[in-house]
Amino acid sequence: MPRRLGARPAGSGRSLIRRRQGRNTYRRGRFRGERRGWWWGLSFISLGIMGVSALGVGMLLLYYQLLTCSWFCIKDMEQIEIEGLRRLKPAVILEQARLTAGISLMALKPGWHEQALMEHPWIARAELTRRWPNRLLVEIQEREPVALVQMGELYYVDRQGRLCKPLSPGDPHDFPVITGLSREDFALERESASTALTQVFQLLDLLKTTPPPLNVENISEVHVDHEHGFTLYAKGLISAVDLGRCEWPAQLEKFARVWPVLVQRGYHLRVKRINLDYPQRVLLSFGGGGEK
Repeated sequence: MPRRLGARPAGSGRSLIRRRQGRNTYRRGRFRGERRGWWWGLSFISLGIMGVSALGVGMLLLYYQLLTCSWFCIKDMEQIEIEGLRRLKPAVILEQARLTAGISLMALKPGWHEQALMEHPWIARAELTRRWPNRLLVEIQEREPVALVQMGELYYVDRQGRLCKPLSPGDPHDFPVITGLSREDFALERESASTALTQVFQLLDLLKTTPPPLNVENISEVHVDHEHGFTLYAKGLISAVDLGRCEWPAQLEKFARVWPVLVQRGYHLRVKRINLDYPQRVLLSFGGGGEK
């Protein structure tokens, strides 16, 4: 029998339904598998986060135990060794560095303690070294004062031209006093000491080998005049000694020759000023006039 145009074959509707049902079943199974894999991934990430957190907490607890462990603690101050002291006392160093018994080497911050030490006017350099498990080495380099400087009040000055501290009661004062300089001549106001201050140090070094009365131990004052040069004042010598700006070895040799003559003639008790800054001669100034 001929098939009508547009008519469906028998059984075609059921086949389509079955195909559609099979495709939907596959999609539902695929969605369940994807959802199951997503949950597994989320669980794995959660477990990883909890594991890292537990590890971090464990590390913190371990670090805390190390910080408080008595094995790394300084039990008494005899376990702190201090080297390089000349004027300062160990108690001053410990107080300045804020070091006390019971401090742990694990918690120690050497840089902080070194900075605290260098705030002291007599300390030029400080270094802390741990000696495991419970000892500490403190190395100190003190400033070396070479003179006192008169600037309203007396200050110590070291070889680098830095002002250390004002002179206080009880401080050693057996240093020559430098006068005639301003604060701008010192390393606090500039990168290095001025030429005039450097020349003062050179002159003091030269006077270490000069015989009395102009040896460095007898020098009470070095006056600096930027125009006329340097003048010395010595203990037991009523005369000011003018050296000028240069050729100091020659000037001091000239003084060594003329000084015994002055003593022999009794002029050393009357002369007020001895000027050596003249070629081949010495100018003596008395109270009422001058004499060559």
